[in-house]
Amino acid sequence: VALVALSSLLVTYAAAGAGTFNDSAFTADPNWEDARATWYGAPTGAGPMDDGGACGFKNTNQYPFSSMTSCGNEPIFKDGKGCGSCYQIRCTNDQSCSGNPETVVITDMNYYPVAKYHFDLSGTAFGAMAKPGLSEKLRHSGIIDIQFK
Repeated sequence: VALVALSSLLVTYAAAGAGTFNDSAFTADPNWEDARATWYGAPTGAGPMDDGGACGFKNTNQYPFSSMTSCGNEPIFKDGKGCGSCYQIRCTNDQSCSGNPETVVITDMNYYPVAKYHFDLSGTAFGAMAKPGLSEKLRHSGIIDIQFK
């Protein structure tokens, strides 16, 4: 009897269109949030001199990080729970910005109070948000407004 009831429930569930979800139904908020970004380390580096950070990652200049790393302030770093989190970032307000999203991995904590959400990016990650040939110009912009999700 229980098997018949379960089968009936599954048929009703499928007929109601429950199986029509797509990937976007399971993703986080699709809206971009405002943040500010800075950068540190070598202009084309992974951030800290040891290529690591507070999260204990090493060789972040190599695959899979490929120098696309960032420190996050408290709402991003989350007392270490944010370590390894991936974020899409983009900048659009500077003439050097491409507007294209780039993916960064949180590898460190940032304590400098710049904004509610602050990404202190590796030089490589900061420059990756620029139009072709303008990464150095973008890095010279200082603190910039970005968006993330």
